[in-house]
Amino acid sequence: MGKGKHRLYISLLYRQNADNFHWAITLGPKYERKNTKDSVRYDAANTITQAWNGALPVPWRYRYDPVDPLLDAKLVARILIAKLPSKTPFEDWATSIHDTCRAVPLVQGNPAWTCRTWAMEALSALRALGGAFSTIPDVQDGNMEEGEIVAFAQIAKARLLKEEIPVGDIHAIALFDMRRRWRDSAFRPSHL
Repeated sequence: MGKGKHRLYISLLYRQNADNFHWAITLGPKYERKNTKDSVRYDAANTITQAWNGALPVPWRYRYDPVDPLLDAKLVARILIAKLPSKTPFEDWATSIHDTCRAVPLVQGNPAWTCRTWAMEALSALRALGGAFSTIPDVQDGNMEEGEIVAFAQIAKARLLKEEIPVGDIHAIALFDMRRRWRDSAFRPSHL
């Protein structure tokens, strides 16, 4: 069980007719299985729900949802940011991440504040916990790390739109291990 470390990713999801991505944080097991919601996605969203009262702009809300990334047709790329020891049960990691992420403030009424902003703040809060979270990159608006993530996702999105990658094959989804940047300065994403 010690070798099957859980994975923490930045997930970038496709937005139809948009040049940017929906940013989320996803916790997954080392081996994901089809037809199971064995991963957990954390994000901020401002989509319309049944509870929406019609007020504009649509308010931001925090989401914490079990997902099956093998069935997520909008998943463009994943950025591996931490491997979490499996001696701690998956559910305990999921709860710890949830407790940290739900404490990240949601900013209403500011058009410059987005899911990307929330994700960066959540990553910073997780990194501050130290330990297994210490490999999480310092992603900030406009810095090199953000640029690498977006450039990687743009290439992956182009490949998906050209149907070079089969939908539903998690092993074909572009994966960038950002943790390697500190171990190998010559590293370039090679999964594209």
